[in-house]
Amino acid sequence: MEAIVIVHLLAACVWVGGSVALVFAGVPAIRVLEGEPRGRAMKELGLRWRPIGYSALLVLGVTGVALAAHDWSEGRSPFKTVLWIKVALSVALVVASYLHNYVYGPRLQDEIREGRPTRSRPTLVAVGWISLALTITVPILGAILADLAG
Repeated sequence: MEAIVIVHLLAACVWVGGSVALVFAGVPAIRVLEGEPRGRAMKELGLRWRPIGYSALLVLGVTGVALAAHDWSEGRSPFKTVLWIKVALSVALVVASYLHNYVYGPRLQDEIREGRPTRSRPTLVAVGWISLALTITVPILGAILADLAG
């Protein structure tokens, strides 16, 4: 079980660290560019991050199920309550990430490329910040679960 905990924590480090690096280092560095170079750089950053980030999320899901099953007990408990909240927020994180990367991001790219007003930008930014908030919140719930299971 210790190996699963280690893999889970390492995957969390990849997801959280990568997400924070993107938001506070990668995207601001690209914002100094203009026009087509900016669009290409943003797209390239996303394309390079996705396999790493989504692989980490997959590992988190698989190891999370194993960890939850190990600590599961019959009846109602604070552990189960926090676990179900963590599951719901984890699903919300995946949905927000998907919307950011595969719906609103491409929509904004199309608007820019076609010279249309960039109506998708506020939604893309909001979804991005929601995703970051969930990225920070879910591991905090994991720490609470570890304490409750302890």
